[in-house]
Amino acid sequence: MDVGTVRHRSGVARLAAILLLLGGATFLVTSCLSSSDTAESAALVNSERGRAGLGLLVQDETLNAKAEAWAAQMAAAGRASHSDLSQGSGSNWTRIAENVGKAGSVAEMHRLFMESPKHRDAILNSGYARFGTGIAVADGQYYVVQVFVK
Repeated sequence: MDVGTVRHRSGVARLAAILLLLGGATFLVTSCLSSSDTAESAALVNSERGRAGLGLLVQDETLNAKAEAWAAQMAAAGRASHSDLSQGSGSNWTRIAENVGKAGSVAEMHRLFMESPKHRDAILNSGYARFGTGIAVADGQYYVVQVFVK
């Protein structure tokens, strides 16, 4: 685990503690950043692309950071919603898309993405070359964010 991951996890834990102290939170937010959950999400995306005969997407650290931050925000809010796509995505892209959702596991969220035409289209769009993925867990729910760019 690198220092950035420790620092981010510490920040998420601090946020959860503040929410608990304020009495408004009924769950504890934990982060799965740079973990097997995030790797699983990325591998599932590229597995689908490989099966479809598409090129594999390259993970982009800037997009990973954006996705991780947004997943943590969704988990803290207790709901899935889209981000401001340009915020935190850098400037080295001409086209951008985002998949967001929450489910009981990474595999379940991937299945739900693939069953949704718009989410599936983002995963299988041959125009995208790079992506980032982020996951946060709150109250047993996995908040998943995937950001795709050309």
